Amino acid sequence: MIAMNDSSPHENEYLAAISGLPEQTPSPRPEPAVGDFISGRTAGKTWSGHVEWVVEDRVTINVGGGWLTVPLADITH
Repeated sequence: MIAMNDSSPHENEYLAAISGLPEQTPSPRPEPAVGDFISGRTAGKTWSGHVEWVVEDRVTINVGGGWLTVPLADITH
């Protein structure tokens, strides 16, 4: 908790603003691990499956027996 100062309304406004930042700032998404079930959307197509492997900024998933490689940024869940 941040203590407010009665003598400086500007400082109080600043402290109130920064105290709300964690609620508005999304946390970085953790990189999926092998075996995780994930889903997402790539090029307008929805997909879901289990992670087979992760290489740099791409993930390969098993989708019903086939493999699909998509960018990590396309993961929605």
